[in-house]
Amino acid sequence: MAKKREKLMSNYFNDEIRGKIAQAIAQIESQSHVEVVVIIKSRVHGYAEYPLATGSALAFIALTYFRFSNDFYADWVVYTGTVFCFILGALLVGGIPALLRFEVGQNRLRKSAEIMARASFQKGGIHHTMDKTGVLIFLAVWEKQIIILPDRGVESAIPPGEWERIRQDFQGVFEANNPAHHFVTKLESLSVAFSRYIPQVENDMNELPDHLEIDL
Repeated sequence: MAKKREKLMSNYFNDEIRGKIAQAIAQIESQSHVEVVVIIKSRVHGYAEYPLATGSALAFIALTYFRFSNDFYADWVVYTGTVFCFILGALLVGGIPALLRFEVGQNRLRKSAEIMARASFQKGGIHHTMDKTGVLIFLAVWEKQIIILPDRGVESAIPPGEWERIRQDFQGVFEANNPAHHFVTKLESLSVAFSRYIPQVENDMNELPDHLEIDL
């Protein structure tokens, strides 16, 4: 069930949804001076150390049991049992996404997504707009994280309370039945705040591609 949901999660952000995202961005940029870029990454980190650590812990527990048990076990049972516990622990955590995310924890998932988002912001040149009005919306699908990074022209124009509301609105995207459609809805809603605080200027140009594919 968990793997099926992970596959569905990836399928949600298909070409049709990307087209709707492009339309939502065009709407925002037609009503404001903001340049929006959306980057969607299926996963930003492997977290291989967590399955290995779990497997090692189970192997240690098994070896300790065999060592101090009152029952006698043949050497091959000890060796096989210890290796089996290591493999079992590693496969369980590595093979069940929800379990791995639980072990990694929200803080690490958020930090991993933010590091990748900031690197994408720099490498994608989102800070190169003339009036510093670029905004990166970065989706880490496996991590279920959305990072919004505004350039200083946008950040300074919009009140902190409004930014907090915007970020909170996006936090529930991956809990929705259809995260992609929910994301498009939230993206479309940004046009209200952006047009209010950063209205479109005369001869406004599209300075950034709306969707960037960045290899980091």
